[in-house]
Amino acid sequence: MRKLVALILASIIIIPIQASASSEGLWDDARILGGGGQLAGTIGTLPIDLTNNTTETSASFGISDLPSIVEVYTATWCTNCITTEQALDEALGDQEVTRIHYHRHLFEPTDPFGSNSTESRWIDSYGMGSIESSKTDFLDGQERVAPSKVFDGERMYTGISTKSNSLVTDYSTALVLGSSHPFYDNGSLALSAERQGDSREFSFSWDNVFSSSTENWEANGWLMFVEKTAKFPEGSNGKENYSHVLHEAVNIGPSQNGSILMEPPRTWDGDDLTVVLVIDWQTFGIENSLPAPAVSTLLCMLAAFAPRRQHQHQD
Repeated sequence: MRKLVALILASIIIIPIQASASSEGLWDDARILGGGGQLAGTIGTLPIDLTNNTTETSASFGISDLPSIVEVYTATWCTNCITTEQALDEALGDQEVTRIHYHRHLFEPTDPFGSNSTESRWIDSYGMGSIESSKTDFLDGQERVAPSKVFDGERMYTGISTKSNSLVTDYSTALVLGSSHPFYDNGSLALSAERQGDSREFSFSWDNVFSSSTENWEANGWLMFVEKTAKFPEGSNGKENYSHVLHEAVNIGPSQNGSILMEPPRTWDGDDLTVVLVIDWQTFGIENSLPAPAVSTLLCMLAAFAPRRQHQHQD
């Protein structure tokens, strides 16, 4: 079965790439690092609900069971975003993935979603990568480009141009590769929320995470407040119902255990707010085993790949 899955993956992903890909990489780096064997990315939990009827909720996730995280930069006027999100839906299928959609906010007169905190996180994390990814021979790149996709905090795609024969193939490749994090498989992330009046106390932990062979590392935690669906028929791209809307990104710092008391952001409409614990990580002195590869390299990798877990997709 393992060999069969590998052959299927190769035929679905690699053969189309061979027909159209050049010697350039199959993605752009989401984070621009200083070299010297640095690696960086993002891991995180599935969303946990913060409905009005919920007084206390908690969840724990093993590192080996964490879903991929797909961060999307979008806008309610962006027609190209519809095209790329349809391709993303097709690439995801029924895989269990955490999606977080950032909406343009700074100097934005028509998109009502997003906030200063969501823009700050995107720019600080992916601004330099976006500039490099979106620049052309004739135009400078931009820190915030709608549409953009970032997979596991590592691989970026901006605009509607493809690296292979299609956006679906691009996104499928990024999903198959998964995270290159250096964490123990038996490590865990935990998050709980307890109501206290209009506020909630959020407790978090991420224990036994970094491998003992990883001596030089940095990590930083975030609480991401995401509304499942927000209706905005005034959006000029005609989508009307916008999913996975990120309202606030709260930096909780490098502590591996702690709590924070705060009032969650209000939803745009409905009672469907969720929170995701996200950990940005960076290591030093490790050579990246997954550079933007040549087609032959990726084929060898996929030949050894075990099938990814399939779960219900989060909407």
